[in-house]
Amino acid sequence: MIIGFVQTTGGTGKSTLALNTAFSKAAARHHDSIALVELDHQGTLRSWWEEREEMGYGSGKVSFHHISSTQKEVFQEGIKAITQHNDLIIMDIPGEGTGRLHTRFACAFCDVAVIPMRQSTNDENAFLDNLYPIIKDIVLAVPEKRGRFYVLPVFTHPLASQKKIHAYFKEVLPPHVTCLKAVYPARAVYENFNRRGLNLNEYAAVVASNRKYRQQVEKAVEDVETIAKTLIDIGRKKDDHAQGK
Repeated sequence: MIIGFVQTTGGTGKSTLALNTAFSKAAARHHDSIALVELDHQGTLRSWWEEREEMGYGSGKVSFHHISSTQKEVFQEGIKAITQHNDLIIMDIPGEGTGRLHTRFACAFCDVAVIPMRQSTNDENAFLDNLYPIIKDIVLAVPEKRGRFYVLPVFTHPLASQKKIHAYFKEVLPPHVTCLKAVYPARAVYENFNRRGLNLNEYAAVVASNRKYRQQVEKAVEDVETIAKTLIDIGRKKDDHAQGK
């Protein structure tokens, strides 16, 4: 199963979501081998992974891969090779300008494409102008890809009504795109948990002695676990359907 976090604009939490979904308990519970794949040539996750290795942190079931080439054949061969050795692939797809080649490739390959989006007209317009045309082209060319694109509301207020948030997106989203029954709240911990190559679960252990801050981190861990479980459940249902179960 391939899950991709995709948005043509930057700063929507894709990398944070990708790395913590890969290291989530939900992913480990259902998959024996997990690949975290970064497509961004800037290598933000690659630097994080290298720092992680320098600090001596274990990777458990997770392996890291970096594909920066925009050549279709190189991308296809890279994903094919990773797929042969992993049953869950989490892709961090960069925000891109003209061409959006990685976005096109990744959306075509993903079993579940997750689109982090704020409740704002700017994000809506950017999505409709840049990403939605790609989705329409893919669904037109491969009709079975219909129903694989999901918006994840991001940077929501922690106390906001999820029901109202989902109602908002249900109203504004175009065909072929669904709103996930999960949200990604705005939390300060997401800004600094990854220092020294940590993931959220590891960071929670580091701050365990600080009761107040530990509780904040534990809430963030719950956020990601809910998102990860939601995505993996969707992927498993699609796999079961494809296999006629």
